[in-house]
Amino acid sequence: MSTNDCKTVQPYLSAYHDGELAAGQAATVAKHVESCESCAAELSSFRSIGSDFAQTPIPAKPSNLWQRIERELPTAVEPVTLSRRFSVWVRESPYGAGLVSLAASILLLLGFGLWYGGDQGNVNNTAGGMAMHSHEGEEGMSADHMVEFAGVMDDYLQKLPNDPDAAEQMLLTKYDGEKVDADGAVKLVGYRPIVSGGLPEGYSLASTSVLKMPCCTCVKAVCKRNDGSTLVLFEHDDEETAWFGDRRQSMATCGDKDCCLVDLDSSIAATWKQGTRSVTAVGVRDQEEVAKLVTWLDKS
Repeated sequence: MSTNDCKTVQPYLSAYHDGELAAGQAATVAKHVESCESCAAELSSFRSIGSDFAQTPIPAKPSNLWQRIERELPTAVEPVTLSRRFSVWVRESPYGAGLVSLAASILLLLGFGLWYGGDQGNVNNTAGGMAMHSHEGEEGMSADHMVEFAGVMDDYLQKLPNDPDAAEQMLLTKYDGEKVDADGAVKLVGYRPIVSGGLPEGYSLASTSVLKMPCCTCVKAVCKRNDGSTLVLFEHDDEETAWFGDRRQSMATCGDKDCCLVDLDSSIAATWKQGTRSVTAVGVRDQEEVAKLVTWLDKS
């Protein structure tokens, strides 16, 4: 994204003002605002509104406000509902106390059954191996784990252009990877990989695997271009781009998606929302190729 691209930056100004952007996105917006009077003025208006609101005095409520409201309320006769009739019968009937005791006993037994069944379910899930989803997410990773994860990804990115097979094996070993077909992926992550619907012309699917990464359990698809070069697609639950550490990030519109682009020196990575999940493409040549992938995967 060019830093002069106001159309791309403006939708993020409010989130930037509220401190809701990721570090890389915030840095991109800040850089743009420094050189763009129009966006700087719009950002200043957000700050002005917040300041004015904070300084607006809140009128003190009268001490007798509630009494005044009560006086204005009409007096209504409480309707006789079925539940009200039942409560009166319980109080006045000689059988009421016994009925309440019986109901309490039934609820106690039901509660015990639910607790016991739920506990057994947890035991079964633990014994079943890899869960359908692993929603650790960015919140589940400590700062040390995030740094370690970014370091592993950095090693992977350095190996990928020259030795994609070694890069593949490194991730499989590090994160308990398992090569699978589409049906195998469904059993492990609960959804069919997006690449199972095919790839654009000029690409072929080399392999798919499931990795138990710190961010989530995700599907990785290794794709080959006609010239033999490698492109990798990760389908995952988390939305953050902490995968790439402090590498330079920017925002752009690719096809009809808002994408976060990360500079990988000789290539780029791109992350965008695809339905309920996110897709990260690694080893992409340029923004045009990202748009091509986004448009194809939307149709598949």
